[in-house]
Amino acid sequence: MNLLQMSLSASVLILMAVAFRKFFSDRIPGTFFSLLWLLAWWKLMIPIPAGFPVPAAHPLSGKMPDITAALPLSAGTWQTAGAGPDFGWNLLKILWLCGAVAVSLYIAYLHAASMKKYRTAIPLKESSWIPMWLEQKRSFRRITVWVSDEIDSPLTYGIFFPVILLPKQTDWADNESMNLILEHEAAHIRHLDALKKLCLTISCVCHWFNPLVWLMAALACRDMELACDEAVVRAVGGENRKLYADLLVELEAKRAGINLLTSGFGQSLMKECVLHIMKMNRKEKVSLTGILFSLAMVISYITVYGAMPSGTFSLNFRKDDPTLGGIFELYSVEEYQRVVDAVKADRGEKDPDAVAMERDLNRLKADNGKGEYVIYKGVFLMETETVMVSFNPTIVMRPELVNRNVPLTAETYRNDMAEVAEILDDAIADGFLTEAQKKRVMDKMEENLAGIKSAPVP
Repeated sequence: MNLLQMSLSASVLILMAVAFRKFFSDRIPGTFFSLLWLLAWWKLMIPIPAGFPVPAAHPLSGKMPDITAALPLSAGTWQTAGAGPDFGWNLLKILWLCGAVAVSLYIAYLHAASMKKYRTAIPLKESSWIPMWLEQKRSFRRITVWVSDEIDSPLTYGIFFPVILLPKQTDWADNESMNLILEHEAAHIRHLDALKKLCLTISCVCHWFNPLVWLMAALACRDMELACDEAVVRAVGGENRKLYADLLVELEAKRAGINLLTSGFGQSLMKECVLHIMKMNRKEKVSLTGILFSLAMVISYITVYGAMPSGTFSLNFRKDDPTLGGIFELYSVEEYQRVVDAVKADRGEKDPDAVAMERDLNRLKADNGKGEYVIYKGVFLMETETVMVSFNPTIVMRPELVNRNVPLTAETYRNDMAEVAEILDDAIADGFLTEAQKKRVMDKMEENLAGIKSAPVP
């Protein structure tokens, strides 16, 4: 699983979350969407298989013959497919790296500039009741409140040592508004929003080329603000919703926009915040229909999450999927180790095929799952009374790597195509393959043939 595949898989989840948020945000608590964004982020960033096992989408699962069934053939006929250097795809890696570095430097610059301003803040002295309020909110992390003349709107930053930063021009005498502001910022700290935003920032750096990842980051930040709004209204009581909404309107003109590394009081869109707050009473009236509706959305989202492939985080952008969309199967190291052991036990360790297979096993181990060197299983093995008919997938995927008795030319490759087409027809008749899959194989071979024709004659 490379970076591009991970990004595409997560994009499906992001689009689902955006649709749910668009149509159902006024019926479901904001914390629900936090779960959806977490699953999408997990699919983007976690480099291990995740989700539920899903049956193979093609009818070949379980029918692929083992390589030991074709041992009378030369081992070299079956074992090839190390992908050599590809200038075009190496260029893509360089472009990705340049983009990631550029985005990282830009975000680091903005964060450093902000932190430079924040460090000019001074400890809070104007109010006597805020230290007592902080004592009541004490948790495993110590919260401090500072004052700065460099900001216009309250904000919070810091993961291990969180800081609530208030503008110097704050009306300290307005205890009601101050309480609402502090409750909002304390909610950010309780929800670990600084850590969440750091994770979103990392995903934007790694997947800078995917606009849906940036959309996810923006909407997730807004949902953090909405979740804090809900927490404030629950803490101060529904009767204070109007006062809180008025405070949002007042601070809206001062907000600085969404920041991926800090959480600010005014960083949600004012209209969305106010509407969200005023609809909270309706959202909190739980009905059986609402519960069933929410469960259906969660189940559908998790089902899609499980169906989307996950795997190793890799920058190995490949022009071709070596399985051609699941038509061909590859040996894992463990599977091929068992094949090599069987050949050694049957023929002895000095047997030429056993030696060649041991060499290929070591190359497969060295590849370590990157996909730059693969070993195909035998494909569409047809047993008759006199012969075993099969073909090497490498003839389709990397014909220049196949061991041959004659040079690879357009004419010899046309003969290969005719033989493969005949085998595919037999595979379709036996239910191993579909016409659409045959077309995919033959289209790939036509592409190879065009490349052979255009290659210079040595």
